[in-house]
Amino acid sequence: MSITKNHPGGHVSPLLPVQIEYNGRSFSARLGSLSPEGALLETHGLTVPVGMRVILSFTLARRSWQIPASITHTTPHEIGLLFSGSQYALYAQASRAELPPVSPLRTRIDRGSAA
Repeated sequence: MSITKNHPGGHVSPLLPVQIEYNGRSFSARLGSLSPEGALLETHGLTVPVGMRVILSFTLARRSWQIPASITHTTPHEIGLLFSGSQYALYAQASRAELPPVSPLRTRIDRGSAA
């Protein structure tokens, strides 16, 4: 998983590989932006009809997720999803995964001789 910064408006961008399942078929995409209510998936030429019900599947922090959603919009390079129910636990987990490691503050004390 690549780490990116939090975006204004309550979105995180985990850039995580995912699967979109619909009509008995599964397609690969990448989770580009996530909020508790939905997601934006990066795709490569995949088109799915707006309004189509899908299942978004992926693993984050050793937990498997399968989230029912509806397609809100599509372009040749992205698909917008609206989750069937808010996913606050997923959003919290993705937000924690994005936090950069904390490094201790280092202070250098110059011990030069007095003039």
